[in-house]
Amino acid sequence: MLQVQVVPSLMKWGVSPQADLVYRTLVAFGPLTAGDISRSLTMQSRQVRGALEELAALGAAAHGPAPAARGGDGRMWSGTQPAHVSAMLRDRHHRNAVARYRLNRRMSRALSPELITDHLRILASGARPLTAGRQAQARIAAISKGCREAISVSGDPAYSAAAIKAGAPGGRAMAERGVTLINLGVPASDEHESGWHDVEMHARGAQYRELPELPGRYMIYDRTTALVRKKPFDPSHGMWEISDPALVAELLALFLQDWSLAKEPHWEWTPPPGLSSREGAVMALLAEGMTDAAVAARLNLSVRTIAYTVSTLMDRYDVINRFQLGLRLGTATAAQPVPHGASESGR
Repeated sequence: MLQVQVVPSLMKWGVSPQADLVYRTLVAFGPLTAGDISRSLTMQSRQVRGALEELAALGAAAHGPAPAARGGDGRMWSGTQPAHVSAMLRDRHHRNAVARYRLNRRMSRALSPELITDHLRILASGARPLTAGRQAQARIAAISKGCREAISVSGDPAYSAAAIKAGAPGGRAMAERGVTLINLGVPASDEHESGWHDVEMHARGAQYRELPELPGRYMIYDRTTALVRKKPFDPSHGMWEISDPALVAELLALFLQDWSLAKEPHWEWTPPPGLSSREGAVMALLAEGMTDAAVAARLNLSVRTIAYTVSTLMDRYDVINRFQLGLRLGTATAAQPVPHGASESGR
C-alpha cells in the first residue's frame, strides 16, 4: 500500500479547507491534473480550480503542461515542498499580525509595561523576591497546587524541549483538577519546541491566544497573586511575588487589554464532548500527524497505552479502523501511514 506523507495543515495560516485538502493530495500523490484531483476527492471541478488558484497565489502549487494523453485543460499541477510552504505562510502570518497589533495599539489606550515596572520598583520592599531556579519553581508549584484559575503571559518566542518537559506535568495536573488555564503568548520561533504541548493543553481545555509582541513574562493566580520576572526576558534574575491588590489589579487590566487584542490560532482539531482529557490529548496529537511512538514520548505514556486509547475509542464509536475513527471525531487524520502489507483495522 502507498505510504502517504504526513503534511502539516495549512488551515492554521488562513488557507481554505478545500485548498488544504487539494495541497495534501498533490504532496501525497505527486503531479495531477485538475480533473484527476476532482475525481480523486469527489470534489466539484469549480472548487478544485478555485483551490488550485488559491494555492498558486500563495506559492504552494504550480502547474506545467500535461502529457498529451492526459487531455483536460493541459495543465499538470504539483505541490511545493511542505517545509518551504509552512515557512513562507508563517512569515506572512507573522508580518500581518505585527501590522494589525501595532495599529490596534495606536488606536487603544493600553497600559504601559514601563508603568508596571515603575510600580514594581516602588513596591519592591513589600514584594517577595524569588531567586531563579528551585525557589521560583517551588513557589510556582505551591501556588498552582491550590489555585482555581491560572493566567500565564509570556513574550518568549521559544522554549527548549527540556523546559517543556519539566513544566508539562504541572500543566496536565492542573487541567485534570479542572483549573481554568488561560495562556497568552507570541508566535513561536523556529527554535520553539512546544507546539505539540500547546495542542495538548488546548485539547485538555486550556484557553490560548497570541499577539506578535508581549511585555515579558508574568503569571496571575486566582486574580490575587502575581509572579513577575524581575527582568522581562531574562529568567536568570528571578521573580517578584506580588500580592498588593492595586498592583495585581493593574497587571490583570494589562492582561485583559492584551487578551482582547489577541487572536486564537487555528487548531487542527478540537475534541468533541465525551472524550476524557487524556483521550482528547492523544487524538489531538495524532491529528497533528504524530506517530503513536511520538505521542507516547510527548505525553510520557507507553505506546501500548496510546494504542489501547485509540482501540477503546474505536469500540465506543463502533468503527473498524483509525480512518473511520478520524471521520467520526472530525479529525483530519487519526492514523499513521500503514506499512505495506499491514492490516488497516488498527485493532
